[in-house]
Amino acid sequence: MKTQLEIEPRFPLFGGWQTTFTVGYGLPLEDFVFYSDGKRFLNITFGSPLEEILIEKLIVKVVLPEGSKDIEVSAPFPTQQQQEVKYSHLDIVGRPVVVLEKPDVIPEHNLYFQVYYRFSNISLLREPLMLITGFFLLFVACIVYMRTDMSISKSSPSYLAKLQWDEVQATVQKIQGIFEQCLAVHDKLEASLRDLSRTGDIQSCKAARKAADTQFKELSKDLKPLLATLQSSPQSYQILPKVEDLIVKEREMQEKLMTRHSTVVDSFEKKLRGQDVENRIALQQQKIAALRQEVESLLEYISEI
Repeated sequence: MKTQLEIEPRFPLFGGWQTTFTVGYGLPLEDFVFYSDGKRFLNITFGSPLEEILIEKLIVKVVLPEGSKDIEVSAPFPTQQQQEVKYSHLDIVGRPVVVLEKPDVIPEHNLYFQVYYRFSNISLLREPLMLITGFFLLFVACIVYMRTDMSISKSSPSYLAKLQWDEVQATVQKIQGIFEQCLAVHDKLEASLRDLSRTGDIQSCKAARKAADTQFKELSKDLKPLLATLQSSPQSYQILPKVEDLIVKEREMQEKLMTRHSTVVDSFEKKLRGQDVENRIALQQQKIAALRQEVESLLEYISEI
């Protein structure tokens, strides 16, 4: 039985031109590998499968199974011999490769040569056992991981530090909420002054100031236990100075805002001119604006921690 191979290049080839191509084919193993005297041997022809060609340099590589040993080569003519190692899937030590090299090969060199080697059938079980062991260890690792409590011990210093830091963050969020309420009260006082200039209702403006003063006292009362919590926590060393600075700035802004409010109301009661009122509160207005900016900057800094 013969197989006819037809090769058609993708482009024309002229004399002296060169090209590279690969021809692959399969052979039944039982027709070429035999067993004798405790050894296996490969019996195959040395030359090219293509007939009537001259080969300037022929290199034949025989890749043996992993675990092969006592390798010997028997060739009908002299060849340069060497051994290499090739690694493939699931190989550990690699597969031995016998390399035979001969120059100026003609059709008459297409003779049989033999490669003898020892190979144990037990080695065939190596790769299946590796796969089984690998999957077994993977499943064991998954079971151990699913059943192991990876949480930090509740008595460890790192866990306690985390709890303290969580408490600090919760306290800071509450403090931030209180100061946002304070700023909202500031805005109401500003709105009452605008209403006063528009309507001239002094009593409503005084009532707004009284309500704001009450709210400031309530918020200050709510702030005290939160500040005490921060001062007692060792995890608040970084944020505590900023919170204390925020308290000082906001209280100073409260005082100046209430003073300006009283000044404006008093000026309206005395029926002073608008320009005179503006002159009396101009400096206070500048300080309040600067303090407001500092308070908002501190709040932004605290919210990012």
